Amino acid sequence: MGKKYLVLLFIIILLVCVVSLTFIYSKDVREVQIIKGSEDKTNGYAIYTEDGDVLYTENLEVSNSILNNVIVKCNDFTVKNPIGIVDNPPNKSITDIKDMVLKSLESNDSILIIYIDGLGYELYEESINLGYLPYISTLEKGAKALTVYPSITDVTFTSMVTGETPKYTGIHSRDKKKLEVDTIFDIASQQGKSSKIIEGNMRIVIDEVETVLNIDENKNDTIDDEIYETAMIELENPTDVLLVHFHSYDDFGHKYGPDSTQALKQLKVLDSYVENMVSKFSGKVIITSDHGMHNVGNGGEHGTFLSLDMFIPIIVKE
Repeated sequence: MGKKYLVLLFIIILLVCVVSLTFIYSKDVREVQIIKGSEDKTNGYAIYTEDGDVLYTENLEVSNSILNNVIVKCNDFTVKNPIGIVDNPPNKSITDIKDMVLKSLESNDSILIIYIDGLGYELYEESINLGYLPYISTLEKGAKALTVYPSITDVTFTSMVTGETPKYTGIHSRDKKKLEVDTIFDIASQQGKSSKIIEGNMRIVIDEVETVLNIDENKNDTIDDEIYETAMIELENPTDVLLVHFHSYDDFGHKYGPDSTQALKQLKVLDSYVENMVSKFSGKVIITSDHGMHNVGNGGEHGTFLSLDMFIPIIVKE
């Protein structure tokens, strides 16, 4: 009789456990974020993994395990708990910029990278339509490209100049540390060619490349006019690889919102800087960004897995 009661008690406990797990699972099912990339092409999927990689696949199946993990099964691999998925991603990425630079170096062409911090692809298109990019709008339409995650400057800038995802650069946050892989500047140096970064008031990429820092000397709440003046002097005799990093659109976007009048007017100022720099430079020019930005309250933020943050333009002028 005692044995029957033990068996019955075991069954009751088992049922309670199953019901409890089912209840928990049904009330708090983890979901993966999915954003749409392109409407007119079929490029499969880009999966952003927890360790900072981006994996591409033509087919996938998303499910939840009994332990409430998101499982993404693909033909050749499985990913647990991805950061997010881009459905039909563009065929360009911020990591492609490295190969574009190296191709120019192989042809003995100098290259100028003009980097407008915070300018996402959708804002790039909107700014053209609203007339805030009068010069850039005359150039060939920029390619829509993926950036890496998290979409913050230290992480994305590093991937831009290494061609690697955060999994391999070792940069996953704003913490400053030396890179684990070579940059375009390292490779240029190995080829006997010169490089320089014209930057704001601090180094972002911790590398051996010469970096010219600038401060807000005229106290007008932006360093970009000083960066521009430094760049114009440098363009008198430029290095083989010159990267100029403008910060003010991102700064104004954070303060007022990325599509605010203040931010867009500052973007128009940067457009005039770009025009003057390009007219002074004989070589290949890449105009790009590192991440986008979305509105939050009266300001703007980035770093999340949203289309406004995750797509950037890559504009090329030969």
